[in-house]
Amino acid sequence: MPSLVHSPSRSASKQQALLLAPQELYEPDPEIVTAAKLKSTNTTDKARQRDLAELLRRINLSVLSQDRSDLAAFVNWKGNAESPIHRWLRYREAYSPNLITKLGLGNEILDPFCGCGSILIGAAENGNTAAGIDINPLAIFAAKVKLTPLSRTQLQAVQNYVDRLDSALNTARPWPMPELSIASKVFEPVILDTLLRIRSLIESTFSGDIECRNFLHLAWVAILERVGSYFKEGNGIKYRNKKRLKTGYTIRPEGQWQLERFGRDQYKFTLNAFCEHVRMMLNDARFWRKGAWRSQTIIEGSVLEMDKLLPLRKFDSIVFSPPYANRFDYFESMKVELWFGGFVDSYESINRFRKASLRSHLGADLNRSYRHIEDLEQLIALMDRDASSWRMGVPELLRGYFDDMRITLKHCRKLLVENGKCFVVVGNSAFAGVIIPTDVLLANLGLECGFKKAEILITRHLTVAPQQRNKLSNLEENMRESVVVLS
Repeated sequence: MPSLVHSPSRSASKQQALLLAPQELYEPDPEIVTAAKLKSTNTTDKARQRDLAELLRRINLSVLSQDRSDLAAFVNWKGNAESPIHRWLRYREAYSPNLITKLGLGNEILDPFCGCGSILIGAAENGNTAAGIDINPLAIFAAKVKLTPLSRTQLQAVQNYVDRLDSALNTARPWPMPELSIASKVFEPVILDTLLRIRSLIESTFSGDIECRNFLHLAWVAILERVGSYFKEGNGIKYRNKKRLKTGYTIRPEGQWQLERFGRDQYKFTLNAFCEHVRMMLNDARFWRKGAWRSQTIIEGSVLEMDKLLPLRKFDSIVFSPPYANRFDYFESMKVELWFGGFVDSYESINRFRKASLRSHLGADLNRSYRHIEDLEQLIALMDRDASSWRMGVPELLRGYFDDMRITLKHCRKLLVENGKCFVVVGNSAFAGVIIPTDVLLANLGLECGFKKAEILITRHLTVAPQQRNKLSNLEENMRESVVVLS
């Protein structure tokens, strides 16, 4: 920058004046200080980058890896938005059930981070037997509904309910609104009233048939975002009255955005959204006719205690995709569905789930103890202390994350048959100018936990966040999504 360039005579004269000035009146020259600081920062960044490159090279060489780009579409699966039964609840974090055949998973399969049950559904369709664990009560509920076939009589009862819904809503009393502080903000008043009346009719009509009630309740929860004034984005939710531009967000005119989104009749919009979703689910129910749907096991609980949750089971294969160490709090992004669906009823209850979850986000209990990992500590030592992620506590998050994964892998080893394999779908992350090679660190943790062999299947490369690119130039190949294979 031109303002930072000085001639030798000018710099020398300024330095001489500073030496002659009384000590109590001394003030550093902003131009000299700025130039020195910039030079020091650049030197430090370059040295840090060299050290990081060497450290990553050494860590990467500790485990064999191979390119498996043919698996990219299976680990980054979009099919849950379109595939029958999978599509009943939009759940971003999913991978393809076809991994069962692509990886040769065997007959007895465990997914300790099962989400809405992609692997369990695949196992049911293939005639395999699987067990799934998840701490999120909404995910467990969705998986159970998907794996509980309704009889023809029950399906007809659901169809009759939908056919009569419009005429019955006028006399229905609205279901109580949850005590979520933003409850009235996430829905337009007419839409909120319609939703609560539909929920009330579900409960009263099927008070004696929990399977039908759950089937309809899942449909009801599934449409909340579609009819809501909010949407999920990143680590939380955003409101539809704001439009994102390249320069930031702008407020959309009140009345206009609602008309564009919901049309003139918000009651009809909500009713149609619900009925369409139920009819789609009824149509998908034909896939229940074949398969081992009721042979699957679904457990709500912490992966850190899965040895207690499955004390007498052994599995041919374990496959899972844990939350990545990326600070995303899924209880925050799904809070509307959790509260309105009745899966949490207080801030205390949602915080209990948040604290007990894997330490992949800053809302988890980062005060739990952890075991020292030398490679991780060396990576943390290279982080930029001025970065926001450092100030927010990411080093403690990372230490907790890998300790939780160590416990998870230790349990996995005990639950496998003698020649069984464990497959971990995971993505690397970057914080404060440092890339964390999660795949290699997990592979080495697996060996520490008793696995004899570790291999990494690199499926695709991930993009580096814009604010990190300058500090991580020439190191982007370390940002990847992989399958860690432990045997």
